[in-house]
Amino acid sequence: MEISISILYRKMAKMPLVKEEKELFDKWYSESEEHRVYWEHFCRQQEKIQERQKSIVNVEAGLARLKRDHNKIWRRMIWMRVSVAASIFILIGLTIFFLYQPRQKFHSQVEYKNVIEQENVVLKLSDGKNIVLQDNSMVDTLHEKEALIQIEAGRLHYQMGSLTGDVIAYNELKVPATGEYQVVLADGTKVFLNSTSMLRYPVVFTKKERRVYLDGEAFFVVEHSEIPFIVETKEEEIRVFGTEFNVMIYAEEKQMQTTLVKGSIGVKMKTEPMKDYVKLVPGEQFLVDNQTKEVSVRKVDVFPYIAWKEGLFVSQNDDLETIMTKIARWYNVDVFYQNSYLKEKKFWGVMKKQDSLEKILEIIAKAGDVKFNVNDRTVIVTE
Repeated sequence: MEISISILYRKMAKMPLVKEEKELFDKWYSESEEHRVYWEHFCRQQEKIQERQKSIVNVEAGLARLKRDHNKIWRRMIWMRVSVAASIFILIGLTIFFLYQPRQKFHSQVEYKNVIEQENVVLKLSDGKNIVLQDNSMVDTLHEKEALIQIEAGRLHYQMGSLTGDVIAYNELKVPATGEYQVVLADGTKVFLNSTSMLRYPVVFTKKERRVYLDGEAFFVVEHSEIPFIVETKEEEIRVFGTEFNVMIYAEEKQMQTTLVKGSIGVKMKTEPMKDYVKLVPGEQFLVDNQTKEVSVRKVDVFPYIAWKEGLFVSQNDDLETIMTKIARWYNVDVFYQNSYLKEKKFWGVMKKQDSLEKILEIIAKAGDVKFNVNDRTVIVTE
């Protein structure tokens, strides 16, 4: 029997559960001794995380707030739709290395010799001019070819225009490490860009297609239209039919992932242009192995793959290498392991991206019995 991480988390944190959730937890808990042992270890590890963070991720309050502000703050709209409808399931049979380790003291060695400076988001206009978007409080209006661009509260908003010539004008938005940004394209499509990502897109779309180019990771809420919307990456072409989905194509990751939240999309490899699109339904993920280019489709719980939009690192039985790859990208650091088997250690947790690198590493160290030495932009993982 499977159970939602959201239910386990709120039960552990003494948050209210509805009647159906209480009944589901009681049934799962009484089903086997294995479940009861898992629950004990689950609580133990999350208590370790909270002990360092001094706070609890309030899932229910977040959902209520987002529902309340849905018409005002569109950038948060997907949490409400996904966190309840598509809950995060965990396979009880999985062995979680970190959870079953004995409690041991550790000494986290975190030493910074230089301050890591945060870079700025940059918008490259069609004439090659770069506009530095200094912070989320920047407000301005730009005129670009056939469009009007409003810069407001950490997002770009393109006002709909009409294409007056044969040449398509493109803009390019680059987001650095520790950054996120949002853009509303000329057709009303909303794009959330994660750190270390780039989106290239027309200032005004043609009547034939709406095609954008992505490197990195982004979440799309595509405006419905008879004109097809296409996301092109280095390896893939994703055809959209009015939907919400996440695309992650970082070169340093083991896999490229396209995760469908709502609606319908088709994905195919650019190296096989004659093949039909692989159609996905909500809750499915299209995977491409970055080494072998092997393609597969699997059912997933979408929340861990879009939690970055809500300022969270969510680890669901991930190995340490997977977790540290995300942390390295966000904080712009390099990670090295004293021993390769350290990469295979498992960890579960929900952590806040706005916390400092030092705090995040101390949380992982305390929960997982590892140590970190930090020198400038280099993080060394040891026992």
